[in-house]
Amino acid sequence: MSETNTSSWDGLLKNFLKAEHLTESEETFGCSDVTVEDKDMDLILEKAEKKYIFTLNVTNKVFLKDNGVESPKDVIGKKITLKKVKAMNPTTRKEVDSLRISKVE
Repeated sequence: MSETNTSSWDGLLKNFLKAEHLTESEETFGCSDVTVEDKDMDLILEKAEKKYIFTLNVTNKVFLKDNGVESPKDVIGKKITLKKVKAMNPTTRKEVDSLRISKVE
């Protein structure tokens, strides 16, 4: 079991990208890394020297695959354009702001 570092916040706080972080309806980010665990896939996206973690849902994973990304690691170095959309929250059954990939280049 790994030891918990109680004297630093390093590595404990993560900057997850959410719809409210976008100032426009669509914005482009650079993808600097990708992590895959079990069925989960996170992109490390950068813009204006800020790094964000963007956790992909099935819709966004399928978009990447259908738009020429051969494997998860192949998204590194690509430009990812995200757009704000409304999506159903399965827990609350209400529409919420969400992000969809609209372009990968």
